[in-house]
Amino acid sequence: MPRSGRGGAQGPLPWLPPRRGFLVPRTVLILAGGVASPEEARFASSQADFILAADGGFLLAQRAGLAVDLLLGDLDSLPFPPPTGLPVLRVPREKDATDLELALDHAVALGAQRILVVGAFGARLDHTLANANLLAKYDVPIVLFHAGSCLYLVVDGVEIQGNVGDLVSLLPLTDEARGVTTFGLRYALHEGVLLRASTRGVSNEVVATPFGVRVRTGKLLLIHIPQGGGQPCGSFGC
Repeated sequence: MPRSGRGGAQGPLPWLPPRRGFLVPRTVLILAGGVASPEEARFASSQADFILAADGGFLLAQRAGLAVDLLLGDLDSLPFPPPTGLPVLRVPREKDATDLELALDHAVALGAQRILVVGAFGARLDHTLANANLLAKYDVPIVLFHAGSCLYLVVDGVEIQGNVGDLVSLLPLTDEARGVTTFGLRYALHEGVLLRASTRGVSNEVVATPFGVRVRTGKLLLIHIPQGGGQPCGSFGC
């Protein structure tokens, strides 16, 4: 794990230990520049021990009153220079990856065991679809928070604390996902197959909690849409 890097105009970037004392961060929260509420950011931050702002995500951090451990991006979304003393990893404005992809790569390089993302989706449909499909690149558990719903990258399996009546969809990120077994859902699968070119996994319902899914081969995107009050999405153990 690298302990230093380049900060562009901001100078050398020191490696920072996670705020809760772990040498390797267990959970990294990435704040991106899409649509998000300060409440979502604060809820996700309560589960994280390292906060990385991807470019315009720093503005979200400010609105939520959150201290950022690292700012990464080309900084084209900031109307002001980064605060003095904030570690910055500056990247070129013209590049072949979004700031979110670079932030996810950096979180993986830090050794994160889980990654949370707030603000991945915005007004641009191309960015929204690209950021959802991007999850197929990774093997670490990732959760995207958006508008009260959560999107989970499922590589092996996930168990989620939800509420009876919540809606759940399973969308393959690979051409097919095999050995799909669900629990706690109305329409059960046992060693089933889900195809990317199919809508079979859309609109299931939680009938028992915790609920979840296991998959033998392939990757899934599990979308959890809470209904009414009760426990918010993003509360899980996997």
